[in-house]
Amino acid sequence: MKNRKALALIAILALVAAACGGSDTADEVAEVEVETTEAPATTEAPATTTAPAADPLVLASLMPLSGDLASLGPGIALGAQVAVDQVNALGGVNGQDIVFLEGDSGCNADVALTGLQDVIAQGAQGVMGAACSSATLALLSSVIEANVALVSPSSTSPQLTTVEKGGMFSRTAPSDAFQGVVLAAELVKDGIETISIISRADSYGRGLANATLEAFEAQGGSVANVVYHAADATEFSAEVTAVGKGNPDAIVAILFPDTTGCPIVQGAFEQGLTDIPWYFTDGVKDSATLIECSQGALEGFKGVAPGASASDALESFKALYSAATNGENETFIFAPQAYDAAMLMILSAIANGTDGKSIAGGMIAASGGGTPCIGAECIELALAGEDFDYVGASGPIDLDANGDPTAGTYDIYQIQGSDYVVLETIDYP
Repeated sequence: MKNRKALALIAILALVAAACGGSDTADEVAEVEVETTEAPATTEAPATTTAPAADPLVLASLMPLSGDLASLGPGIALGAQVAVDQVNALGGVNGQDIVFLEGDSGCNADVALTGLQDVIAQGAQGVMGAACSSATLALLSSVIEANVALVSPSSTSPQLTTVEKGGMFSRTAPSDAFQGVVLAAELVKDGIETISIISRADSYGRGLANATLEAFEAQGGSVANVVYHAADATEFSAEVTAVGKGNPDAIVAILFPDTTGCPIVQGAFEQGLTDIPWYFTDGVKDSATLIECSQGALEGFKGVAPGASASDALESFKALYSAATNGENETFIFAPQAYDAAMLMILSAIANGTDGKSIAGGMIAASGGGTPCIGAECIELALAGEDFDYVGASGPIDLDANGDPTAGTYDIYQIQGSDYVVLETIDYP
């Protein structure tokens, strides 16, 4: 990437930082939808010349601090905070610390729009968010109008590939067009021949359900039922009964833990449906809430979620993240992707300018095409005006013309006691 605007930064850090839509289902599948009312070490920094201070770079996090995924939102937001703190320790951008704001997106369009308006009013030029695909979709027209860069670390709906984005949106988590293939392959590997799917009736749920159904049938499996539940529902007995019909070998559950996942799992236990295996997705991984409310009923059940490739970049991020959590967590679902989202916005701002349009316009170039570099290591190249290829904590990003990563890394995980244990990590394609 060429540096088109000289910006100041004081030093280079030696410890550098290392994924929720779709098409029509088959005619023979019974689709049911129940309507309801709705302290890492650093090396000594080389001296640089600090340019006169200009306006600070203002970034924001827009994660669910309420509603669905509220138990996961703060951990994802921390990934972006780690990137900002790392760069600020080196002198920031434009000779000033990056200003980092934190807003709430919930998993709700109205909450997300209010949060976006608030951070824009405070000067945000780049926003890391939202977490939920439905919330992100609701923000697109506003960020286009305001010329604010929006980068999601966890919105994986395939719908985000084709919707109008005006060049202002990209994501560091891959599309669920990939996750569906990986999940279907795991089902086939485990000898599952027939599945039913219970899913959220939103862009994330529909997109991933469709991708899983199509991939599973393409690999010789059959789908008995696809059951959708309203995202704001509070009672799920009809949906649980429907997903158990047809005697499937397994149930694929595309849920969020905090408001819908627990009552669905508890209802399934009461109806005897947890006697067959359930397969989960990224929407519940790392949620203590789901394990606690299931009271052991999910022991040994598996799932698939975007993860991170083993690399020096990931290990460096783990050290930074662990230090930020006082050693309580090495990493967290989508936290590496959040770090990457923030770092790519920072690097694009250094190379192109700190206004939202310049940040968004430089994201694709920053993610690939030049000299590979890790985390803050890329800053030196950006300041020197050299082309660089940011290698992310979550793996190579390499955004395409739609703002999507061209590949993804997925964890096959299993619920063991109070933990989500990664059994295998798969790169796809």
